[in-house]
Order: sequence, then C-alpha cells, then structure tokens
Amino acid sequence: MKRLQTAIVILGFGLMTAPAFAGERGDRMWDKYDKDGDGQITLNELDERHRAFFEAADADGNGAISKEEMKAHHEKRRAEMQAKMFPDADGDGVVSKAEFDAAHDKRFAELDENGDGVLSKEEMQAGHHRKGPGRR
Repeated sequence: MKRLQTAIVILGFGLMTAPAFAGERGDRMWDKYDKDGDGQITLNELDERHRAFFEAADADGNGAISKEEMKAHHEKRRAEMQAKMFPDADGDGVVSKAEFDAAHDKRFAELDENGDGVLSKEEMQAGHHRKGPGRR
C-alpha cells in the first residue's frame, strides 16, 4: 500500500522542479535552463529527460516557455497533485472511504497496463516514470 501511495504522488520533473522557479532560487534555476539568456527556455536548451515536461509547459506551442507559462504549468500541476492527494470527488470538503478507494482503484488500473489485475515490477517501474495526467 505504501508503494502504491508513493506511486500516486510521483508526478515527474514538472512538479518536482516547478516550485523551484519561485523567488531568487527560481531565478537561478531559470538562468540555468535559459542558456542563451533570451528570457525563454527553448526545446534545444533541454536534454531528452525534460522534453515531455517542456511540451506540456509550452501552452501556446511556440517552441519556447515563458516565465508566465512556467508559472501557469506549475499551478496546474499543483492542483493535479492536490486532487490526487485529497480525492474529494464530490467537493464536500472530506474524502470518504469510497472516494479514497476509487482514487486508488483508478491509479491501479492506470499502472496495470495489461489488465491482468496484478502489478508487475515492470508496470510499477513504467508507471513511476510516466509524467502527468493521462499517463499513457
């Protein structure tokens, strides 16, 4: 159960690094990725590991991420994480056992790629590396 809960919380690079883009530390992080100093992060400034994150954050599809897009992406990911950690489906301010179980069942189904009702080590590892909602 602990591993499943951990798997539910893992959201990938976007969620892990987005909070770092706030404040002075964020400016240093931004400068690290904005290698040419033009105020935008372009796809060729990132390595392979970060390309999916980039594509998700580039809201206007212009091939660059502005600070505004980064902040908006961070807020979206934060809301998604909060929804996963507090799966209050009916919005009544509490999580019932049924809501909790439904959220875990959904995550299990996402991880169980072959639909056999059992999670293999490979499925768990693949699920750990998937990014964002609609992980498939």
